[in-house]
Amino acid sequence: MWVSKSPAGPSFKFHVKNISTTDELKLSGNCLKYGRPLLSFDGSFDDAERPHLQLAKELLSHCFNTPKNHPKSKPFFDHVISFSYFEDKIFFRHYQILN
Repeated sequence: MWVSKSPAGPSFKFHVKNISTTDELKLSGNCLKYGRPLLSFDGSFDDAERPHLQLAKELLSHCFNTPKNHPKSKPFFDHVISFSYFEDKIFFRHYQILN
């Protein structure tokens, strides 16, 4: 998976190791269309000794966030996208928010 800040920004190339779809897990995945995600990053993304993770956080924020004041975005969060760093790997999790 490539993530980049276009047109001339930096880029990251990720090696995706495992994907589990909601169909495989028998989950409904009921996020609303144009719903905004709440991004959650592990504390290691702010570590000054790992500048590559700070850059990855910025690129992933630009990639997965809804643009500010987008005309079709909803005024609420209905899902959480979590990024955590463990054993030199970045783990991506997607959660649904229910009342």
